[in-house]
Amino acid sequence: MNGIHDMGGMHGLGEIGYSPGDPAFHSTWEVRVHALVTALAPYGKWRALRPEIEAIPAADYLRMSYYERWLAALIESIAKSGLASRAEIELGTAQPGTERSVPALTAETARAAALATPRTELAGRVEPRFRVGQRVRGANLNTPTHTRLPRYTRGKVGVVERVRGVFGLPDTEVYFGDPKPQHVYLVRFAARELWGIGAPARDGVYIDLWQDYLEPA
Repeated sequence: MNGIHDMGGMHGLGEIGYSPGDPAFHSTWEVRVHALVTALAPYGKWRALRPEIEAIPAADYLRMSYYERWLAALIESIAKSGLASRAEIELGTAQPGTERSVPALTAETARAAALATPRTELAGRVEPRFRVGQRVRGANLNTPTHTRLPRYTRGKVGVVERVRGVFGLPDTEVYFGDPKPQHVYLVRFAARELWGIGAPARDGVYIDLWQDYLEPA
């Protein structure tokens, strides 16, 4: 999907503003949003929030903070999945006759979900198409739906630095479709390949890319 969320490498948006001393959360409500997302994930009603985040209108996306986007996407996901109605979300209470999810979410199960280690690597054996040291090119994909291929890598040449293992393809997996198991590769792109001769000659960007996002260079 081409949208404002895929703003990597775009001019005119200023510095990222990263500070090593920044806390993970700036307000209590951000902690609560993160906890809700983590605690509700095991119910399996959605695979990821990103498709809903990507659907936020550009003007709203730029206005919102990071966790405001999470909250907006979470509300949409809950309402669309039927986990709760919009009225229940607005009122903060279950309506009479509402079907209850089983098992019920408790403080203990929420805490366990937050501390669990995510395991997304697949056990199936799949032969890698590319090898370490091979030159590869980002595919020119313009999918109208979710993808984890950064826009600025399309048509750009990089070098495989590491083979990560086998994972499901996000483009289909987030919609409960065919996971299309395939290798993920850590690819290094020279800064000048991505942003031209004005970029520092020794700089590079390392990106994990699914096999379907790459082609031989």
